[in-house]
Amino acid sequence: MSGKNIFVPLISPLDEQSRICEASVHRLLHCSRPFVDGYIPCLTSGEGWRLGREDWRRMLELTLAHAQDKTVIAGIERATTAEVIEYALQAQELGAQAVMFTSPFASGTSQQDIIEHYRAVHDAISLDIFIYNESALSGNEKTFETLLAIAQLPRVIGIKDSPSQPRVQSEINQLRNEGLDYFIGWEMLLAKDLESDGNVVSLANLEPALCRLAIGARQTSVGTLVETLNEHFELGADDWYAQVKKELKARGIITTDRVFAEEEAMA
Repeated sequence: MSGKNIFVPLISPLDEQSRICEASVHRLLHCSRPFVDGYIPCLTSGEGWRLGREDWRRMLELTLAHAQDKTVIAGIERATTAEVIEYALQAQELGAQAVMFTSPFASGTSQQDIIEHYRAVHDAISLDIFIYNESALSGNEKTFETLLAIAQLPRVIGIKDSPSQPRVQSEINQLRNEGLDYFIGWEMLLAKDLESDGNVVSLANLEPALCRLAIGARQTSVGTLVETLNEHFELGADDWYAQVKKELKARGIITTDRVFAEEEAMA
């Protein structure tokens, strides 16, 4: 992809009937459009693991409809390889430019199984793929060696990295040398010491211009402001997406601050 890029992991705005709200999606994208390069609906900030099939498809369709010339990467948060392939094929059919997904949802998943998971999805679709490296949702985390192995797949082009242990610059450089665009996934690391290809953080729903400024490393004043807002908006809370929704509603960008109930995920 090359260059420095900001992708917004969109929240999933709901109306009073707890349906995806098109007017809110339109306003949310409109507010960030001057500052960002694209959008990732249905990732964790969008409560992706809670979205039922219809809501997932609706959120992706509306993002594509209102994204104009921006890149749309479909977030997929499903527990099994078969489910990820099912959703990835839908994303391909709807016109997404790429997909982003994590490993199967099971603690103790072997690193080889994680590699095979990515290989199976890669071979089933023609879209570009972004790795989502995390452990909170899947219950497992990819080793650095596993990330390098996944990077060998021809259409794996980037990574949103939210590791449980700090990443060092030499590792980032090695991932980039393998052809991955490296995106910082934690707000607290923005504008600090790490050189990257951009960021994918929930704060971009609220402060896309600041996230654009924070694309560079070693910017003390920018990093301090990010830390202040990170605390103010409670982005470190377990329900950070709900905190983002509260602020967006207060600003008049989204209609409600409703979140999905767990039982809605199977609808």
